[in-house]
Amino acid sequence: MKTLDRYILRSFFVNYVIAMTILIGLYVMLDLFINLDEFTGMRTTGTMQTLGRIVDFYGHNLFLYFAQLAGVISVVAACFTLGRLHSSNEMTAILSAGASLYRVATPILLAGLAMNCLWFVDQEFIIPNIAQKLARKHGDLEGMKTFSVYFLPDRQNGNALLSADRFNPTAMQMRGVVVLKRDDKNRMTEVIQADQARWDPERGTWHFENGFATTLAAGDVDGDIAGLGHRPIEDYKSSLTPREMALQQSAQWTQFLSLKELNRLQNYFSAAGVAEFVRMKHARLTTVFMNMTLLCIGIPFFLNRERPSIIVLGGKCLLACGLCYAATFICNTVEITGFNIDPALPPWLPFIVFAPLAVVLLEGIKT
Repeated sequence: MKTLDRYILRSFFVNYVIAMTILIGLYVMLDLFINLDEFTGMRTTGTMQTLGRIVDFYGHNLFLYFAQLAGVISVVAACFTLGRLHSSNEMTAILSAGASLYRVATPILLAGLAMNCLWFVDQEFIIPNIAQKLARKHGDLEGMKTFSVYFLPDRQNGNALLSADRFNPTAMQMRGVVVLKRDDKNRMTEVIQADQARWDPERGTWHFENGFATTLAAGDVDGDIAGLGHRPIEDYKSSLTPREMALQQSAQWTQFLSLKELNRLQNYFSAAGVAEFVRMKHARLTTVFMNMTLLCIGIPFFLNRERPSIIVLGGKCLLACGLCYAATFICNTVEITGFNIDPALPPWLPFIVFAPLAVVLLEGIKT
């Protein structure tokens, strides 16, 4: 590593920390401004307890915000680094020494790749381990509120679906429980009902109160079914733990899972669910490529031998990177219906479109 590399890398990482602090800080402040009444409306003993809840909520969500903004943070840090080299005439000195503009860009691209590795660790290891914390709502950090759950797939019992009138995550209890067991053709084979269920963490089972199972048999070709009798049931072993049930109530719960968990869950959902998991997996894979593409689109505007206006360059960079980021966000989140499209295609579309643009911009640098 040469002196120039160390100098550029030191400047990049300082700007990276500053950009990360500013962008994530703005994210937190905006979210807090919108949801402040959720925290202050909770039953608290004073201001310090309210502040403690805010710190608890956003302290965990910082990892999620970083995963969402990692690509933008790298671009901002790179642009500030190159912009400062221009404004202080250091770029002129570097070029006068015979260094190429590509030589200046190389340590920044390598640093961006290293930050992508940091994003991977955050997304695949840290976020899945705190998924239950991330799924909490602003006004119910302790999980005291109860809610209904409908037809949650139970992976441990084949095609079984679990529903409950009321579920309390903190107490780990359910009321009005109904479990529908199905065969490979999605025909009901057994119905389990219970007035109440309590989770036993030591045994990993739900303990039923007044629980009974009704075994069913396939009837005629019209799909009628006939009951074969009732039997009491006290324990029900299930993959639907209170943690997983609470997690699935979040609208973006699949974003909290690792690729390994997404692969495992894909086999237990319907065709529509499988399509969603396929899209989520490919979106996860393309994030690294899109983060680097975003960086390669942004830095060519600042790799200039002349004395350009930093404001003008920043505006052009913002426009190009903004289009790339918006296209990536839309393709990864908006569900396309009505067309027979492979669910793996939309996450790759931004890369297919913007990667050639990044190559053209890098190739067009007058070095």
